[in-house]
Amino acid sequence: MDKIENCGQSRISHGSESSRVYLMDLHPADFPQIIEKLDKIAAEGRYTKLFAKVAAKYGPAFLNAGYVIEALVPEFYGGQEDALFLMKYTDAERQKPEAKELEAFQQLLLEPVEFEPTPIDNAYKLRPLNESDAEAMVPVFKQVFSTYPFPIYDPAFLIQSMREDGTRYFGAFCEGALIAISSAECNDVKKNAEMTDFAVLPTHRGKRLAVHLLTFMEEELTKDGFKTFYTIARLHSLPMNKTFYNLGYKYAGTLTRNTQIAGKIESMNVWWKSAK
Repeated sequence: MDKIENCGQSRISHGSESSRVYLMDLHPADFPQIIEKLDKIAAEGRYTKLFAKVAAKYGPAFLNAGYVIEALVPEFYGGQEDALFLMKYTDAERQKPEAKELEAFQQLLLEPVEFEPTPIDNAYKLRPLNESDAEAMVPVFKQVFSTYPFPIYDPAFLIQSMREDGTRYFGAFCEGALIAISSAECNDVKKNAEMTDFAVLPTHRGKRLAVHLLTFMEEELTKDGFKTFYTIARLHSLPMNKTFYNLGYKYAGTLTRNTQIAGKIESMNVWWKSAK
């Protein structure tokens, strides 16, 4: 399970399951010395990948240090500055993407968008979740994700993420029971939000609940002044990628063998959308 901590005034996560150190939020005071610190953490943990998400103006220094750009999200920082998703590998095998999955995804990108929005089934109700919902969230996550990089099976972690990390959760209910969840990891200063953790119980799939949750999240966050939405979706999950594609998100790149989910390290696709 990844450990989230400060490195100087910057925010990082790292762990052996994804064999990765991830610079989540770079503070200007830590640049450029943080590049060397990331190398040290990766060496100590014997991690095979380093991942830095930074404003484009910091890109050249990372490129000089052996990083490559795997995705770019326009207007990520306050609706003004682009973000680079930069990677460095210490294992050449990890740089090779899953060929069959990437080929199937390529075909999706060549298809025209043919999406007609439909109203949500009257049996379902959507609302933002709060701390009192944490206990009910855990069994949903457990049924959908057999493993996960962060401790989402712990109600205390979910509450902490709401209080301290700016994560907002949204839920779909049927007959008063929570049956689907999504979340937005919000940066209230930079006005971007990662749309993530879509979990729908198997017995309620096929109702476009992910589509309705995503639309609901966008509406709520737009009201609060957020400017850019993005997501990091599993490469092999074509239905989830198609959901973002159909709702106007733009493909920004593929992060090769990036994240441990369900017992293996998978490549992830980056999508983005302007709230304008």
